[in-house]
Amino acid sequence: MKTTWNENVFVGLNYTILTIITLIIVLPFWYVLVVSVTPYTDFIDSNGFILFPKQFSLEYYRYLLQEGSMLYKAYGTTIRNTAGGVALALLLTTTAAYALAEKRLPGRRWILLFFVLTMFFRGGTIPLYITVKQLGLLNTNIVLILIMAFSAFLMVIMKTFFESLPESLRESASIDGASEFRIFWQIVLPLSRPALTTIGLMYMVTYWNDFFNALLYVSDWHKAPVQLVLRTIIANSSLPPELLEAAGTTPPPTIGIQMACIIIVALPMLVLYPFVQKYFQQGMMVGSIKG
Repeated sequence: MKTTWNENVFVGLNYTILTIITLIIVLPFWYVLVVSVTPYTDFIDSNGFILFPKQFSLEYYRYLLQEGSMLYKAYGTTIRNTAGGVALALLLTTTAAYALAEKRLPGRRWILLFFVLTMFFRGGTIPLYITVKQLGLLNTNIVLILIMAFSAFLMVIMKTFFESLPESLRESASIDGASEFRIFWQIVLPLSRPALTTIGLMYMVTYWNDFFNALLYVSDWHKAPVQLVLRTIIANSSLPPELLEAAGTTPPPTIGIQMACIIIVALPMLVLYPFVQKYFQQGMMVGSIKG
């Protein structure tokens, strides 16, 4: 079928706009990557703006990986918190969503309203801090897991997905004698892989990028996540004291260390996303249509 002139103009405008948006998104990250592998003298000669490195150097990465023992520990803390937090969050979110997806649940609407209200009204930072302190969770790793272990918004998405599954599946399994737990674990969850991947990725990004809660509740650098170390490097334009003490040589210029640290911290999410992109798109489509 032959396209008209108006259709060609429309397609051309779409490609132009999408290309501009893509450049706006990609260029900042590309700049960070280029600066992290560019010698400091070349960076100065370019007046602080460079898109293609004239020389390639891994000086900043070598310094962080060789001298940054605190960075290693912070990276391990972040991985542990993210893995434990995502597992707990998925458990709490899916069980709550499955229960609220059951139309025969007594008081279902009121319980759901209670969850939804927490999306709009919160107790605030100070009451939450006092609660955490009274529970004895300050300066512990568990507080960084528990503080973000449930999202009412993601629970509603999961509930909507459960409601989209055929009711006959659960009814037939129940007639065959399957318990509610077995129906949930062996029938509902395997069919919910797109939604589980979607909310799991959202929880993972939340845990991985969190630094504010660590800033509030953790004062021991040995328990700090990598994002808090990165925040300190960027905000103070210097390395944390522990990193400076561990360094046996004069550290490289801070701008390069900042950029290299950003790449190191962001790399796991960038590598992981292409493998879950298909399920992520499916889950978001379900939430947008059914919600």
